[in-house]
Amino acid sequence: MKARTFVDKVIAYKKEKIYIAVSLEFDLIAEGKSIMQALERLHDATSGYLEMCCKDNETDEEIYRKAPKKFQDMYDLFVELSEKKRKRDDEKLKEKKFREKETLSQNITYNSNNLCNA
Repeated sequence: MKARTFVDKVIAYKKEKIYIAVSLEFDLIAEGKSIMQALERLHDATSGYLEMCCKDNETDEEIYRKAPKKFQDMYDLFVELSEKKRKRDDEKLKEKKFREKETLSQNITYNSNNLCNA
């Protein structure tokens, strides 16, 4: 039997006092008391689902079932916000490096004896 690879997009978020993890490609959901617990439960649910699908010789078209659009939109928003944060962090790092260079250039000292005796 040929090995198969499945790719999933996952989101996890807090809703009131519980954490929710959602599989966007297989339309599965799990919850937990922590984000890690929700993700672990989703991983277990997804693994079990895929195991059964493979045993039943289901095609990719039968296996992949998209989660509702609201979760796809949430994923897109998370990706967008993460990208913005990464860009802000990159800009802060560039600014910090620039300030360090600027500070280094301001730390040069000149001795008037050396300058006047040249």
